[in-house]
Amino acid sequence: MNASTVPHQTQPNKEANKAQLCLLLNVAATPGLGSLVARCWIVGSLQLLMAVTGFVFIMMWYFELFRSLIQEGVVSASSNSWKWQTGLILFGTAWIWGLITGLTRCRVSRKLLRPPVL
Repeated sequence: MNASTVPHQTQPNKEANKAQLCLLLNVAATPGLGSLVARCWIVGSLQLLMAVTGFVFIMMWYFELFRSLIQEGVVSASSNSWKWQTGLILFGTAWIWGLITGLTRCRVSRKLLRPPVL
């Protein structure tokens, strides 16, 4: 049996594999990275920018908390609580957006996998 007689469903689907990789990278690695791999340049760049900005805000809050603990011996990060909250909102939004983008790519690739109805 040659490759031309193999049914459509049994042939490897590169688009489905790419969609699964996109989902995995967006959820497990860095939001936006999977979207960039899937060649969604604008969406991926915005997701990555939001995730990195959120991470920077959280790290700024953390280092200020650590510095106040070292210098004063007491935790006084309540005045800068907006930094971790903003960071969490930005990173969380980017993560959810990346999840939606990855799931959408998987759904579209499954539609491509189905043979046309006659």
